[in-house]
Amino acid sequence: MADGIEAQTQQALRNIAAILNAAGASMADLVKTTIFYADVDDFAKLNEVYAQHMPDPPPARSAPANVKLPRGLLVSIEAIALLPT
Repeated sequence: MADGIEAQTQQALRNIAAILNAAGASMADLVKTTIFYADVDDFAKLNEVYAQHMPDPPPARSAPANVKLPRGLLVSIEAIALLPT
């Protein structure tokens, strides 16, 4: 597990990109993400990294904070994509 909110956000987004790529899709195919994160004070750092990976316009997003995540994780990102036909 990466150390710090920025590194964990980067890793989560790289994982999502790899899964989408394996399905023949990309980040541009995302329609909704949910970002669960442990500390509301980390939002600005998390958001800066997140914005670097998102298409323009970005997908819809919700971001519940102060979520207790397993194994000491600081962030977990759920993604929904519409696969190209």
